[in-house]
Amino acid sequence: MTNKLFTGLVALFLLTTLTLSSCKDDDKPKVTKVYGTITIENAELWQSWVDSGEMQVTIFPKFSLDPPAGWGEIPAGVLSPTHPGAVLPLGAPYNAQNPLVLQYEPGKTKYDYEIEVEAGTYSALAIGFSHKYVSDPRSKVATIGVYWDHENEVSHGIVIKVNQGGTIVPIYNYPPPVPIEIKAGEQKEINFKADFAFVDQWFK
Repeated sequence: MTNKLFTGLVALFLLTTLTLSSCKDDDKPKVTKVYGTITIENAELWQSWVDSGEMQVTIFPKFSLDPPAGWGEIPAGVLSPTHPGAVLPLGAPYNAQNPLVLQYEPGKTKYDYEIEVEAGTYSALAIGFSHKYVSDPRSKVATIGVYWDHENEVSHGIVIKVNQGGTIVPIYNYPPPVPIEIKAGEQKEINFKADFAFVDQWFK
């Protein structure tokens, strides 16, 4: 066999191998997910809370009043005849059974996350501190940040009001989360900010 023929056969073999490998990679189903980086302001405060709970990154299903699900605006009178309305989670997160738990690292302010999801609409992407000594689900989690389409600004995503002598007064009034649409096989990057100092307000 001549050197030219041998070289040609080797090149053909390599080309065929690379082509088959490429086809196999193309045939693999793509994982549908959201991922990105969460920047945490006042992250140093986390150190004093690490024994009291954990930081969880969660994503909420599409908002619905009937049946209750997701995170969104709840009109006055829906939860009770005298309830003044609110913006908050109305149901459990999509990944409630397996939330992404972040581990504290001294001096670190940027944390990467990745959550596999099904294609569809999601009402909120949030990070919260879940207090292990609080049993009431309404106050157990302090939402330190949500994605709300302003990557460099913090929102806690909630509006909570109280009735003070006939006057409705908001005690928390933050921009709501922005719903997320994700297609099958899409890998959507979402970066947002949070502020750990909110934990001191929530659990005061």
